[in-house]
Amino acid sequence: MGADETRVIRVAIVDDHPATAAGLAALISREPGLSVVGTAGSMSSAIELIEHEAPDVALVDIQMDGSPTGFDILRHLRGSGPAVILFSSYDYPGFHARALELGARGYLAKTASVAAIVAAIRSVAAGGSAFSASAIADARQAPRPPSERELEVVRLVAAGHSNDEIGARLGLTEKSVESHLRRIFGRYGITSRTELSLLAVRQGWIEPGPAMDPAPGE
Repeated sequence: MGADETRVIRVAIVDDHPATAAGLAALISREPGLSVVGTAGSMSSAIELIEHEAPDVALVDIQMDGSPTGFDILRHLRGSGPAVILFSSYDYPGFHARALELGARGYLAKTASVAAIVAAIRSVAAGGSAFSASAIADARQAPRPPSERELEVVRLVAAGHSNDEIGARLGLTEKSVESHLRRIFGRYGITSRTELSLLAVRQGWIEPGPAMDPAPGE
């Protein structure tokens, strides 16, 4: 029997919902040749788990504690350590683009079947990729995200703040806020604050608030 046939793929699961992590661990552990070495529910515990157990593959939820922590874990790893598969409830083109840019080896929806998850784990452990063709196409077409300062402005626009209020919060003059917004509107071909808010949500740059969730089908 060859080495490839006897090799056990070591998997870490990172998700801030304990029931989800435990359920995935139980299902994956039943598969021949796969072993779950542990679960983690935060960035710090995920890094500790990865450094201590040295898994071959890490299945990492993008959103933890209300922020895109999965991307922070990729930035911390800087291409070293396990092959990372991000999984998420969000199917944003901007998330696909960022995942590829930061070195993720796959991207799965949380609705993926166990068979699809297992296939993705085996693929990336063997050096392959687990991005769908549609995710790659989305990533290529996704617009360049705003700068960090521009994102601060966009978040406050989406929260309903005026230019004057945004300037006071960010230590900017009202004219500086207006300049940021003119550049952003021109870059993305939009004409209103509502369009900007919806674009930012659909691209995964910001989280939607109750008053700005896109209508079904939009």
